[in-house]
This record gives sequence, C-alpha cells and structure tokens, in this order.
Amino acid sequence: WVTLARTYYVLRRFPEAVQAYEQLVKLVPDDANVLADYADALAMARGRRIAGEPLALVKRALALDPNQWKALAMAGTEAFDRKDYKTAVEYWERLRSAVPAESEIAKSIANSIGQARELGGLQPAPVAAAPQTQAAAAAAKSQATAPAASSQWS
Repeated sequence: WVTLARTYYVLRRFPEAVQAYEQLVKLVPDDANVLADYADALAMARGRRIAGEPLALVKRALALDPNQWKALAMAGTEAFDRKDYKTAVEYWERLRSAVPAESEIAKSIANSIGQARELGGLQPAPVAAAPQTQAAAAAAKSQATAPAASSQWS
C-alpha cells in the first residue's frame, strides 16, 4: 500500500492516493509518517485545503511524533492560512530545528517564518544558527524520499 499510495501521489492522482492511504492507515494506524503523508494527499485532493480531516490527521501525526517534519509544515501553513501567525511561527520554528541548518528547506522555512512574523507584527527572532537535532538526518532523508516536498505547505 505504501508504494501504491506514493506512486499515485507522484502521478498527482490524489483521489487514488487517498484511497491507498486509507487502506495503509488501517494496517499501521500509529505511524506518524504515514499519517502525515495521508494528510498531505487528502489536502491535495481537496485543492490544498488543510482544514478539516487533513488537519486532524496532522494532529494525530504530531501526537505520535512532535517533530514529524511534514506535519509541522502543514500545521504551520494551516495556522498561517487562518492568519494565526504566532502559531504558524511556532510550528515552523520547530520544523526549522529539525532540518539541517544550511539546507535549502531551512532557508525556505526561514522565509516563511519571516513573512509570518511581519504579517503578525511579531518580534524578529534573535539571530542564531538553528541547532540541528537528532531528527535532522531523518528529516533530510525523508525529504529526499517523501512523496511531496514540504515547501508546498510553507
């Protein structure tokens, strides 16, 4: 089911990807990566709308793994879309600490954080290099093999 779901996703056949993820989640209901990928496919099938069921899946993924990179990206984007810039920044700061500091995705996340801070009238963060966590290597590997880049959510 994993291969089928990801293949449908890559082919941009989102409704079919959703069906495959539905089956996969029945088999592995407590896998944060699967839940985040399912949320992603479902949101894409709904015209990139994260609110509703995709957000519920994101929250389940984050309950299982608070540093799941795709779930953090999607949660931040959903908060940003609601103009809850403070919450968006909080999610994206967590995401930034889970990726390699000098990576392209870290730069994209920093831009999103800056935009949210500006729109929300929030104070800029102190300038410091983002610390790498143990999740950094796993996040970088997941980004290379995941069905979608998190940049579409930020």
